[in-house]
Amino acid sequence: MKIAVTGKGGVGKTTVSALLSHLFTSEGKRVIAVDADPDANLASALGVSKSEVEKIRPIAEMEELVEERTGAKPGTSGGIFKINPK
Repeated sequence: MKIAVTGKGGVGKTTVSALLSHLFTSEGKRVIAVDADPDANLASALGVSKSEVEKIRPIAEMEELVEERTGAKPGTSGGIFKINPK
């Protein structure tokens, strides 16, 4: 199952995402929660400690990994990339 939570700012996306992550984890499901916001609010909502949050490297800084996994070269436009990378 894949779930994406989107919407305007301030509508509760982070709260809904964190609650769904906790719910599915409590049901024994494996969960990967991804936050596109560099402020790491989702990590905080999930109870990740500040010291752990400081170790997180934003994917936007991992240009080689993005290109390797999706086939898209960061910084270019009009490229085609894999929506379900390796």
